[in-house]
Amino acid sequence: MDILVLSPSKKLIKDKTEYSSDVLNALKAEGSEPKLREFFAPLIEFELRNAVKCEPKPELVVVADFIKNSENDFRRKFAFIINRGERKVQNVPNTKEKIDLKKSAKDLKNNLAYIIGKMKKQDVKREEKDPLYVTYFRKKTRVFSIELGEKTAYAFSYIGTKIVVLPKKVDEESLENLPKLVSDTFDKNSEEYPEGYSLTERTLKVTSFSERHFPRKGDPKDEIIRKSVMLTALCAFLVAGYMFIYNMYVMPAQQQALQSNIRTIFYENETTSGNNKTTAKSKAPNWKKLKKINSDIKGWIKINNTKIDYPILQCKSDNPNSQFYLTHNYLKQYTPGGFGSIFIDYRSKKGMKSKNIILHGHHMEDGSMFGDLMKYGRYSGDLKFYKKNPTIKLSTQQSGTKVYKIISVFKSNVNPAQGEYFDFYCSNFKSKAQFMNYVYNLRVRSLINCPVSVNEKDQLVTLVTCSYEFPDFRTVIVARKCRSNESGSVDVNSAALNSRPVWPQCYYSRYGSSRPTISTFKTALKKGEIKWYDGNKKLSGSEQLPTSLKETTEPTTALTTAQKATKPPKKTYHIKISKYNKNAKKITKKKTVKEGTKVKLPKVSAFKKNGYKYTFKKWKVKGIKGKKYLSAKTKKITIRSNIKITATYKKTKIKVNKPVATKPTTPTKPATKPTTATEKPTETPNGNETEE
Repeated sequence: MDILVLSPSKKLIKDKTEYSSDVLNALKAEGSEPKLREFFAPLIEFELRNAVKCEPKPELVVVADFIKNSENDFRRKFAFIINRGERKVQNVPNTKEKIDLKKSAKDLKNNLAYIIGKMKKQDVKREEKDPLYVTYFRKKTRVFSIELGEKTAYAFSYIGTKIVVLPKKVDEESLENLPKLVSDTFDKNSEEYPEGYSLTERTLKVTSFSERHFPRKGDPKDEIIRKSVMLTALCAFLVAGYMFIYNMYVMPAQQQALQSNIRTIFYENETTSGNNKTTAKSKAPNWKKLKKINSDIKGWIKINNTKIDYPILQCKSDNPNSQFYLTHNYLKQYTPGGFGSIFIDYRSKKGMKSKNIILHGHHMEDGSMFGDLMKYGRYSGDLKFYKKNPTIKLSTQQSGTKVYKIISVFKSNVNPAQGEYFDFYCSNFKSKAQFMNYVYNLRVRSLINCPVSVNEKDQLVTLVTCSYEFPDFRTVIVARKCRSNESGSVDVNSAALNSRPVWPQCYYSRYGSSRPTISTFKTALKKGEIKWYDGNKKLSGSEQLPTSLKETTEPTTALTTAQKATKPPKKTYHIKISKYNKNAKKITKKKTVKEGTKVKLPKVSAFKKNGYKYTFKKWKVKGIKGKKYLSAKTKKITIRSNIKITATYKKTKIKVNKPVATKPTTPTKPATKPTTATEKPTETPNGNETEE
């Protein structure tokens, strides 16, 4: 008999020496020549699979010194191994019908019609078919116990090979005739457990695709729930997948195609024809076609080595609460996914002629819109990229293409609740001193010391996009317009990183260090700290920085006489109060009152209509945030907005007492007819008196 002995080892790497074992010696004594193989103990299942696949295939595999002398230890180590081995020898029939498109479509239609009908509580018939069943025998491995003196070994069949698992420290005497004991045990139980397996007959129903995945009539509750949950999850997955693909691939491709079209028009050369010859002018933007597409196109912006090459748009109706091109493209189409357009901030009321042209653009992950502004720096400036691209090009129909030299690259917090807030959304300035102090604040915050001079006569352009170093952060690039007799290039050799740029306070709260102190432009100029200014130093007016925010300080409770005189008048509001009178007629009263006035609510009485009694319940209010109803006991309400108040009623059916039905009584005939005054009694022949 071919026997393979597996000896466990605690070492993964085995020695190349011959191993000896009591088990091996005992099996040799019986006349057989067993083979010994040492294996790493945790890889027992892998080793068993290799043992039953090797050539020649052993008739018996002995796993020596592997378990304790207990059934629990054997089950713990071999239960899952035996279970997975059973799957290798099962011949389970396929119970899934091949998909017939016509048949599946018909079943699906019937199932959907049935489900919709049940939801609408209608009786819907569905075509049923006779179910098809198949029968097979399921194999279950039988584990045999073999007594070896005081200890017990366990034998079972594993993928057609007999396996014996021996406990630790088995005597050689107990191992005598081990192969014979195993063979006799399997032969003795061959009728009940052929080849070491018990056979159980099982019947399976052959189902179609629609039967497996769609709820059907007669399905158990848990099966209906399972199918419903599966279908819901599938729908959610498909919708999420569609949205992901649409937002990540389809939408960007559409926007890139749109931008490519507008670029083609913008850079199209104008041509003139004469004497049968066509001559092309120098590259000039085709503003006529651009204006035909959208009259809101005010200019064009381009930065080399970036994707920034877009039209600049401005909507006249923009306000602090709404900026149209934040969510619309140059065709005025809504663009979900955050594309929008490059547009002028509503504060730059003079458009491209503003002292500071503020431009907004979304931060897209693929670098489109203003996403590539992040190349100038994140937590520190990118000096290498700045030196290659120190300028911005802006084009307008009136002025042509102008170069703007970058003077500042900084990060700003736009939420005052998070700490220090520098309001860079300033477009117009009251004085030259105010403008230069604004420029000074830009420069001290810059991550890069840009070698570009600035004076009070310069015009600025500010590019703003979202930034994610902290919540509510913005990356801001500011450049000044190239002067008339000035070169459009920048000597970037003297550019350097700012060793101590001024960040918002939240930066220092997280990373430590102290925040540099900021003075004013005039103070820093006197101290000789400013080397980039080349003006005449005659700066009139206040240096106080402008702000685009509303006052955040709370007003004091005590007002002076002057403050009372300038107190704004109270607003007037319109209110409607609706109710029903006793005659079931609706009455609506309209009032116009000043803000803060207390309005008395009218009394509401009950009324009857069409056999029902309507009793007042509560007031329904429209126009008050957070309040939709008022109690019936409320007598007055303070007016602070336009509201509509309507009385709501409780409807109760009126009970009518029906009269008790009684049977009419039949009058009894009188025994004698009463005599009238004109009638006289007559005599009978017998002499008796009678009445007719």
